[in-house]
Amino acid sequence: MLRKILSFLPRFWTNWLTLLGAAITTVSGSTIVLALAAALVTPSVKPYTAALTFLVMPAVFVFGLVLIAVGFGWDRFRRGASATQDPIQKAFVAAAQDRRSRRLIVFVCAATFINIAIVGAAGHAALDFMDSPTFCGKLCHTVMQPEYESFLESPHSRVKCVQCHIGPGASWAVKSKVDGLKQVWGVLTGTYDTPIPSPVHALRPARDTCEQCHWPDKFHGNRVKFVTHYGDDEENSAEVTALLIKVGGKNPRTGEYHGVHWHVRRDTEVRYDSLDARREKVGKISVFKDGELVDEYLPPEGADAEVLETRSVDCVDCHNRPTHVFDQTPRLAVDRAFSEGLLEISVPYLHAAAVSALENGGVELAHDDADAYFAGALGKFYDAEHPDDKPAAEQIEKSAAALGSLYRRNVYPDMKLGWEAHPNHLGHRGEEQDKRGCFRCHNDEHETADGKTLSMDCDLCHELLVEEEAPEDLPESLQSLFLGPTKE
Repeated sequence: MLRKILSFLPRFWTNWLTLLGAAITTVSGSTIVLALAAALVTPSVKPYTAALTFLVMPAVFVFGLVLIAVGFGWDRFRRGASATQDPIQKAFVAAAQDRRSRRLIVFVCAATFINIAIVGAAGHAALDFMDSPTFCGKLCHTVMQPEYESFLESPHSRVKCVQCHIGPGASWAVKSKVDGLKQVWGVLTGTYDTPIPSPVHALRPARDTCEQCHWPDKFHGNRVKFVTHYGDDEENSAEVTALLIKVGGKNPRTGEYHGVHWHVRRDTEVRYDSLDARREKVGKISVFKDGELVDEYLPPEGADAEVLETRSVDCVDCHNRPTHVFDQTPRLAVDRAFSEGLLEISVPYLHAAAVSALENGGVELAHDDADAYFAGALGKFYDAEHPDDKPAAEQIEKSAAALGSLYRRNVYPDMKLGWEAHPNHLGHRGEEQDKRGCFRCHNDEHETADGKTLSMDCDLCHELLVEEEAPEDLPESLQSLFLGPTKE
């Protein structure tokens, strides 16, 4: 029986090359098949296991097939080839006359079909794995940890990275993989930037990615937005500002564009000269309508430096952190924590204590040491500033854990990522003196030849409904919309 099986198979043992190739192909092929079968019943696969199985093993499998082919060629060369008869003709003659040759041809055809199936299935699995957030975020753990963990907390956490960073079509997929090889080399050699710089200058235009789901032509009208800050007093007093944001879009009744989304209307193009890599310093701004220049705003004298790039305004010029969102400052992080209930507003002077602890914690504190550090920092603050109002040890530990989570979400010492490393240009969310966001262009300094400027008037983008009111003092029309803390 064994002799019949061996007689059916090619002579893999004729030399060490074919034998090695057969061994490599058998092991790698079996691994791929088992992994594909496991993936059917276990949807979550560890990133390094998946990379080894679906990226490395297919290459090893093909390498084994190449060794087998080279080994057979070498064996034929050693035995000498017929010079009088064409090799292909000789093969057909042998197949017609010899049963063993016919079996060999059947085996080769069957093996080829199986090999194509294995490589094809592994290739599909590899492409699917490379399109997954796990591949993008966890394979190069230290480098991508900040982006991946912020992605998991974002409004786009159910959207694959490739849908925003690559979009549909083969050309950008190929381009991204080529760029990815440079990034892999940077990780292997340790030459990557810390932190990862933003914005991404090679990002595909938003009309090919963001606008596959979001449609700026859609009329959104006006929307109410609440901004809540907390005081450093004993009661951590909340102050609420309510804004009516003029999101706008194309009005279906009039056909006219209104509000902020006017910047990306279909018949209009706004171009600007970026004077720095972060796109925070803006030079000349040109407005085109139906392809014709209608306005040109020049920056003040002395502000026009070297132009690094000229861009057409799209979604990411304002929504530059739609997914990888970080708190801009410790104070804003603490405000968010109070609004979301991570920190308890009933603990006296907790806002002041929390901001102080985060600001003094720096950006070199190891994540594993954060909770213990903040517990000590809170205790020292109360001992020095408000000893009579010091919370119980259990409450300090709870608050310290919340501060630790804020720190771990925003600060990554290994990547030198600290507060304000990635500013958010949606509005003007930084401190009072911050001139980024909208104020990069709307600063009353960009001016046309006839004296028209890009105004800083707040009413261009929003109307102030309520300013710095206590939650319980909000008008009744806003009470049902406000989700922040209120006094009982």
